[in-house]
Amino acid sequence: MGQKRRLERDIDRWISKGWVDVVHRESILADSANRPGQWSAAGAGMILGAVLLALAALSFVAANWADMPRLARFFLILAALWSCLAGSGLAFGRNNPALGHALALAGAALFGAAIMLTAQTFNISAFRNTGILIWAVGALCIAASISSRPVLALSALLGAGWMMAETANPLTGTIVWGYAPLWLVTAALALRLASPLSANLLGAGLLVWLFTLVRWASGSGIETANAGVFVALALVCAAGTLLFAVAEERGLHLSRIISRWLMVGAVFSTFAAQFAIGEASLVMRTGLILTGAVCIALIVMLSIVRLRTGAMRPALALTIPAIALGGLLLALAPVFADWLTGTLQVLAGAAVFALAVALVAEGARAGRSFTGGLGLVLFIVQALHVYTELFGSLLDTALFFLIGGLLLIGLSVIAMRLQRRKRARNEEMVS
Repeated sequence: MGQKRRLERDIDRWISKGWVDVVHRESILADSANRPGQWSAAGAGMILGAVLLALAALSFVAANWADMPRLARFFLILAALWSCLAGSGLAFGRNNPALGHALALAGAALFGAAIMLTAQTFNISAFRNTGILIWAVGALCIAASISSRPVLALSALLGAGWMMAETANPLTGTIVWGYAPLWLVTAALALRLASPLSANLLGAGLLVWLFTLVRWASGSGIETANAGVFVALALVCAAGTLLFAVAEERGLHLSRIISRWLMVGAVFSTFAAQFAIGEASLVMRTGLILTGAVCIALIVMLSIVRLRTGAMRPALALTIPAIALGGLLLALAPVFADWLTGTLQVLAGAAVFALAVALVAEGARAGRSFTGGLGLVLFIVQALHVYTELFGSLLDTALFFLIGGLLLIGLSVIAMRLQRRKRARNEEMVS
């Protein structure tokens, strides 16, 4: 109902401006009402019911596990698995896609249960989490064969779970290289099926994997991560944000979702870097310089591309590379002047505030509300950090907030006047 009212208001505004003929109003509303939504109550109910049926089957088998012969356990699991998949095929053949997706999801869930229970039945053990990977690949194959977005979301979730489980495993390496090709294949299928849920899961998984990649490249652990690790991650995420933003402008569906996840990673890493300023090892310094040079070059190039297309304002196209270069220099500064650590922390805090203000200013544009909201969150969190940690006395803190508040209000007034002038010019051009 909310979407319908919003569409009605938009159409009325377009009619008042002469952009839409009034005779087309009801036709547009009727066409919008006849379009099926991404979710339906019946489809969601079937999917949830299938999940409950799969859990019921697993609970029944687990309750009678000790009393069943090994071969009976094995064939019972396979029978349940193939029954769900066969039922899914019949449902699609009879033009009942909701039931088909539900049974396919149950089959994909039972496939993982079959892997785990079969390994337990025949005493198959290994120190790696290979079973989760096989489960993810199996679910991916099912999703590709029947074009099922619910099963694809399960596969994306399992892939990220496998990557994190392998990363936490002390018997494996610090970086799971196998997640990269799995992510690319899953992302390609998510793009083909237009699955926003899978794209969100892939974005979260990519963010975690990038952190492990940067941590591995720097030779640092999570507990001893230097500012260079967070700065490198922020630069990688910033370059990725702009790259996927350009891809979205070129018509690549779902790129905005990945771009937003990387934006969150860049903001979080920038905020965290100010707490870890200090001396870095030679490996970290070398890796940071190489990573920073490549990422800043990409940021500058992509900013120019977006500036030429009108997707980025000139002020932001200058601010983002400047903040990226400043962050890199701040992370490297302790190598040459470790006695300036306190001053560097103040400069890092100022850079975080500058990033927050830039995000808020960009969020004022149409379609940039996520960017503006993220900037507000960063500004509030940074202000709380300044209030509690950075200054030694309440007088200094009050003076800081007073100056900062006056500057922001002044900049806001100037921005509002410029926006009004621009709006007036646009109205004159339209009239």
